[in-house]
Amino acid sequence: MILRGGSESQLSNAAIHACLLDGLAGPSACECIQLVPTTDRAAVGFMLAEMTDFIDVIVPRGARAWWRVSQKEARCRSIGHLEGNCHVYVDRDADVRMARAIALNAKMRRTGVCGAAETLLIDQACVSTHLAPIVKDLLEAGCEVRGDLAVQKADPRVLRPPRTIGTRSISTPSSGPGG
Repeated sequence: MILRGGSESQLSNAAIHACLLDGLAGPSACECIQLVPTTDRAAVGFMLAEMTDFIDVIVPRGARAWWRVSQKEARCRSIGHLEGNCHVYVDRDADVRMARAIALNAKMRRTGVCGAAETLLIDQACVSTHLAPIVKDLLEAGCEVRGDLAVQKADPRVLRPPRTIGTRSISTPSSGPGG
């Protein structure tokens, strides 16, 4: 497994890499799980076209443009995807200021990419302290928020979810259906 990401995922990939190495904890772990230490896009082109002896399959993650490039340039198998449903989970022990910042960034930073948050899940144990401020932040940033009765009670601007009972979702007008 080779992890390679852009500047937004560099720290996440490093953490995932460390956890995988720790979980395998054997002498061959560092050989079978590697981290590409650069965010330079030229490295991706090299991996797609020149490393077929070392890479069996590529699973591209990211925007549509990246998916198309990987499908076109890969000289090995490529498992493509285009759509996803990205969740933000707020745990009962989460600092409310941090949870607000993460939820807002996850949805509003780049609303047109497949990595933009679509669903907000909040642990029932912290709904009373975390839900209303997060919903308020999203609404004030121009995000359309849809949710069940609990979410609707948090702010009168929250809309009912279409045809799905019990769904709590967040969307921006520009992100299209389901996003």
